[in-house]
Amino acid sequence: MKTIIHAVVLIALFSTTVMAKRAAPEEVPPVKTEQAVFSAPHFPEGERKQNGGEVQARDPRTNALLWQVQVYTTKYDEGLEKDVQDVFIKTLSLDKIHNLLILSDEKSRVFVLNLTNKKVTRIE
Repeated sequence: MKTIIHAVVLIALFSTTVMAKRAAPEEVPPVKTEQAVFSAPHFPEGERKQNGGEVQARDPRTNALLWQVQVYTTKYDEGLEKDVQDVFIKTLSLDKIHNLLILSDEKSRVFVLNLTNKKVTRIE
């Protein structure tokens, strides 16, 4: 009987660990113009402390970083695993007429990044 109880407990422990992990996010195709290549890297470079939520502009010829903007901040609950709380950008598109980058995230929020002044606005 103890063997059955131990087996059930082990299965329960392993299944909760597996359920806590999330699949890797889909890659977001970059938006390319003659002036810059805009991308939404999923994982931090340098001093960043959160995954997702950032847009970068790189020189299309040299790939040098021109600028980066944190579009939104993810508030992490210390009691939960960080990876299941990450929120990643899912789409990027360009409004050439108004010089805007439009993006959406995994929570279905939509943001507009003004490429002239780097101001971010969330669309309700």
